[in-house]
Amino acid sequence: MEPQLTNPKVVAERGEKFYLERYKEQYERLYTGKFVAIDVTTGDAYVSDTAEDAIRKGQEKSPQGVFHLIRVGQPGAFRVSYGYGDDGQPDWVFG
Repeated sequence: MEPQLTNPKVVAERGEKFYLERYKEQYERLYTGKFVAIDVTTGDAYVSDTAEDAIRKGQEKSPQGVFHLIRVGQPGAFRVSYGYGDDGQPDWVFG
């Protein structure tokens, strides 16, 4: 594995580049709301209804792959926010 592929920023940049150049136009017409795992070592993409399944599909085809996860048509794969619970402590929400 290339040393820079251990850097999350490099993985994300490569994944986004592959997505924009190869998949965005078609996937946003056909797969809005689904998850796509992009192997940044090959540029191959694996689409599924869930994040877990998209990654699993990718790992089956490319066990040594490094994957960037995208939710088609969304700014991020997941939404993360927090509020305060009844006890005054932060409650994290992942969606």
